[in-house]
Amino acid sequence: MDFEFGFYLLSTLFLFFWVQHPQRVLYKKLGFSFLGLGFTVFLLELALSIFKGFPISVFQILASTLVGIFYFIVIRFRGWNIDRFAPVVATLATVFSLLGLKIGSFEGKNLLIPLHVFTSVFAFSLLVLSAVFSLFRYYAEKRLKEKRLSLPLGVPISLWVKLERTLFFFGFILFTLDLILNLLLEREIFGTFRWDTRVFSTILLWVYYWILFHLDRFGVQVVRERFHLFNLLGALWLIGSLIFTRHGF
Repeated sequence: MDFEFGFYLLSTLFLFFWVQHPQRVLYKKLGFSFLGLGFTVFLLELALSIFKGFPISVFQILASTLVGIFYFIVIRFRGWNIDRFAPVVATLATVFSLLGLKIGSFEGKNLLIPLHVFTSVFAFSLLVLSAVFSLFRYYAEKRLKEKRLSLPLGVPISLWVKLERTLFFFGFILFTLDLILNLLLEREIFGTFRWDTRVFSTILLWVYYWILFHLDRFGVQVVRERFHLFNLLGALWLIGSLIFTRHGF
């Protein structure tokens, strides 16, 4: 439905107005209201997909999963001022829901396929958000080195770092589980493993994240200094895989 994209777009506009004018609380309320409406529309589409075979896009799921994760963090960690990230999340949701209008649709008649998709998208959402937070953390550090005290969205660097690393860690763990589920589904559906383009790309991407994860944990200096670039490259590869590769089922 086009309504989902429209609600996320309106949310993005109002939330950026709010960041520019924090005293205008109405902008914040409207932004969060439209964000919630977009998420509600997605839930209706998801129900239609599961029970009526209504086609739904992987990118639609990705967009609203980002929103769902954001709402969970806002509610769970009220003292962190997470609502300052709302414009970023709304922008990502807008872009992905726009892609979802044309790309990656599937029907949810076979419950095994939605199970795989939902696991993938949850992992991908965490990794994409981690990459976005990496860029904001790098930008904030750069501003401080230039002795410019205003930080992006008014968020302290420690919070950027905490979200960046936490989401990366859990995203990688879920991505590992998704890879296992991916291969099991191939065997369940076809009776054997089939190396289609999506599976091949997923395995290569998992190896990339596995190397990045361990090099960062071992404190390799080059990786630590350029983590935001490596993280962004992984997120772009991930999105490209969703756009240009397909499963054989």
